[in-house]
Amino acid sequence: MEIVCDTNIWYKIGQNLIDENVYKDHKLIGTFNSIDELSRSEQLRSNPEVVRNAIRSLITKPTMTFYEPPLIYLKRLNNPNFKYSVLTELKSILMGTQLIANGHELNEDKNEGYLQYCRDRKNGLKEAADFFNEKADIIKSNIKNKEKHRKENSIPLNRDFVSFLVASQTKTDGLNGNFNWSRIELFENVLKVLFNEMELGAIKLVQNDWYDLFNMLYVTPERLYWTEDEKWIRLIIKAGMEKYLFNPSGKEVS
Repeated sequence: MEIVCDTNIWYKIGQNLIDENVYKDHKLIGTFNSIDELSRSEQLRSNPEVVRNAIRSLITKPTMTFYEPPLIYLKRLNNPNFKYSVLTELKSILMGTQLIANGHELNEDKNEGYLQYCRDRKNGLKEAADFFNEKADIIKSNIKNKEKHRKENSIPLNRDFVSFLVASQTKTDGLNGNFNWSRIELFENVLKVLFNEMELGAIKLVQNDWYDLFNMLYVTPERLYWTEDEKWIRLIIKAGMEKYLFNPSGKEVS
């Protein structure tokens, strides 16, 4: 079985907190989201060996890695002829993570500059999270019947939103009308529940949620998803998508 891994799994494998026997009969899949998240971690200064080992596990353990950013991957899932050069577009990130994996340290005179680069990136994610939280608060204030709101089908609107995101990143028309949305049913159903929970005031988005949420775009019906983040496990189960969860411990999840 192919298993898409959350970034926290690469951290745990890198620290030898997961026995190899747990996944030896499966094919682990690495993603751009994990590469990007690890390459921008502020722990590279405060705890570099932990990040380095996570990157090493991400380089050596997967059977395959999707280097395309998630919305690019989605566009190519919709249109395999869409052109995207990983080597051209992501050269600096890939070279940077390779250097870290090889043991290179940040030069002292570059530490602050790199940290500011990480902060700027995270600030952008935080601003996006804040924007959606504010929109959800507006919707929440207008909800008269919570149960009725929970039952509303927001998937058509969400599909338009996802297609808009794809169009923005790829400078195309987004996803065409014959896209098979069942290919990303995990992501689609979790997105629906996430927005619903936000609108009802149950949760707030934080900056790293974008990495976790869009990492699920790489999960197609023939794959599983491996995370130990209880927040996302709960949302996946609430979305009725627990069939996608890789649960090697066999523990009951709820």
